[in-house]
Amino acid sequence: MKRITDRIESNKRRLDQSALMMFVQDASVEPRRRFSFVPCMAPFVMGFSDVNKYALRDEGSQDPIQHLINVHSQEDDHHWGMYLKDLRTLGLNAQLDLNGALRLLWGDDRQKTRQTIYSLMGLIENTTPAVRMAVVEAIEATGDVAFTRFSALATEFEKSTGETLAYFGALHKDLESGHAMGTEDIEAKVAAIEMSPEMEREALGLVDQVFELFHRMFEEWMAYAQRQQPGAQSAVMPTVRMRTVNKSSAA
Repeated sequence: MKRITDRIESNKRRLDQSALMMFVQDASVEPRRRFSFVPCMAPFVMGFSDVNKYALRDEGSQDPIQHLINVHSQEDDHHWGMYLKDLRTLGLNAQLDLNGALRLLWGDDRQKTRQTIYSLMGLIENTTPAVRMAVVEAIEATGDVAFTRFSALATEFEKSTGETLAYFGALHKDLESGHAMGTEDIEAKVAAIEMSPEMEREALGLVDQVFELFHRMFEEWMAYAQRQQPGAQSAVMPTVRMRTVNKSSAA
């Protein structure tokens, strides 16, 4: 797995230099506004639960590597609840009718976000457990990049507002180690996986494809964030207005 691990690390460095990650770190922008991309994440956050349940998981397999993936997928398929909580905390749980919400989430400017989920399922389909684990490691690595930055911003947000974020804060970051989770000594177990040259080539190609999907998705999120900033031209699609949420109604 060393060549695969090295490829993942190289891709992580590039993803960390993306415009979205730079924006998240921009101290000249008020913390709440740096989270303005959050609503357009919804198709990915909710769809990622399905990736874990219906693409990564194979409860009928006796393969020990697939067992590790199954355990990981069970740990990773329910984080969306924290995301819904943070939408309320950030004041982004706007009052949209069903038509408006559907246009926001399934409009043309959410295409890359939705396509990431569909493509991940396609990449995983018909892979061997060893190659599938390489895909898991790549996905988790993207989460390590993003949530390292998101959690730092969540700390800024908490200092300025007194409110704690779950999905974007330390609670979720602690679950995003950059590797499959749920099994003791998982890093050593992953490192010990052996692949044929053909499997390794396949895995390397899939790792690159995973990161390319996330690059495109991050570009879409950044474009959405730019449209939400003061003075930006109004978007054609519905936007989610920032507002103060009454805590008693946010539970």
